[in-house]
Amino acid sequence: MKLTNVQEEYLKTIYLLQLDEGKSKLTDIAEKLNKSKASVNSAINNLVELGLVDNEKYGPITLTGQGKLEAKKIVAANDIVSLFLVDVLGIDKEKASEEAQGIKTILSDESLNKLARYTYKELGLTPKECGYNINNEKCFQCGVSLKAKKIIDKKD
Repeated sequence: MKLTNVQEEYLKTIYLLQLDEGKSKLTDIAEKLNKSKASVNSAINNLVELGLVDNEKYGPITLTGQGKLEAKKIVAANDIVSLFLVDVLGIDKEKASEEAQGIKTILSDESLNKLARYTYKELGLTPKECGYNINNEKCFQCGVSLKAKKIIDKKD
């Protein structure tokens, strides 16, 4: 499923709000993304049509199974690109974070997989034979992304 940058940002925001606060409400999403409630409502309705979120009137906005998988993939892809930019190329964390948003969107899954394998190998985060696959949920649950996140956070 090919999502727009905006759709990806909404999915990621909903996912992270659910992780941090246990739920995501329209108001929280609007505040986090600095958008009006009307534009958030419109975007959420589009995600509902795509089968990625559920939204009961005046209730929390929740990710469907497919939506959660897509959100995890978005977060993992962002981590991979950020890790490469910061720890392999030595780019400033803030600049890398901004640039990772655009870069990850244009990379194919195949390129992301190769970038992940190279970056993790280069940083000694995983064995050479790791067959990282961005479409395999086990790959971003194995802890490599958590290790990558810790390395990125150390750069603060």
